[in-house]
Amino acid sequence: MQNRQWRLAYAAQTVLAGGVIAYPTESVFGLGCDPDCSSALEQILQIKNRPAKKGLIILVSDLSQALPYLKPLKPSQIALIEQTFAQQMRATTWLIPCLPEVTPLLRGQYDCLAVRITQHPVARMICQHMQKPLVSTSCNIAGKSEMTQVTRVRNQMYTQVEQVVSGRCGGQSPSTIIDMTSRRVIRQ
Repeated sequence: MQNRQWRLAYAAQTVLAGGVIAYPTESVFGLGCDPDCSSALEQILQIKNRPAKKGLIILVSDLSQALPYLKPLKPSQIALIEQTFAQQMRATTWLIPCLPEVTPLLRGQYDCLAVRITQHPVARMICQHMQKPLVSTSCNIAGKSEMTQVTRVRNQMYTQVEQVVSGRCGGQSPSTIIDMTSRRVIRQ
């Protein structure tokens, strides 16, 4: 157990130092970095061959980690997000209006930021060690299949990321996506 904690703390340090990691999430392996590091965001977009206009998701272990990036939320909105997490439902990503200074490399062409309180123990611990959000996007080149096995990630991404964090993916389908403003479900 101590070895696992050390590995997750090391992953958090790698991210905070500007590195890109691959790590397990609720559904597939993700690529992650510090949301405030432009060079790391650019590296992820380059690895994936993903256009910046699409935006990226941030994972948090607690909603408070996302608040510095967001426009003020009403108590009822905070309660709704936290209730979704507390019910241990399928992973849910919320599209929440963000502050205008949030880089387009993170939010894409939108005025919202995709935020998920992660239920996955590895991703959750990395966020806790970082004490801030972790960028998340599927660990694959755009248009190619996502990866759920650490050996496949190591074989295909080893030279493109600073660290591959071991662990099992949660086996869920991709997260539900809900627009906070309209409460419309974008993806079920």
